[in-house]
Amino acid sequence: AERGERVGMGAVGYAVRGESVQSPDTSLLFVTTGVLLRMLEEDGDLMGVTHVLVDEVHERTVENDFLLLTLRDLTDRIEDGKSSRPSPLRVCLMSATMDSEVLINY
Repeated sequence: AERGERVGMGAVGYAVRGESVQSPDTSLLFVTTGVLLRMLEEDGDLMGVTHVLVDEVHERTVENDFLLLTLRDLTDRIEDGKSSRPSPLRVCLMSATMDSEVLINY
């Protein structure tokens, strides 16, 4: 609303299980953990994605843990030159309540 755009018709969209609201102009896509895992399953290098922000990483679930492991493996492959990505993937892990040293060491 601040940009005068409707969600999914401009720069911002979202995708949840069974519903996707986005357009060719979408540059910021909010997705659930499950949707991001599906994206990784379909494209293991996440081509076309420049940044991934994961919030509430202190919430331990099998799905969240698997996502973090998959993202870590992907970033390792990119750094080792074993990925076909032309540019790095920026991953930001966020938590308001987790010890930052735990995230740094991860």
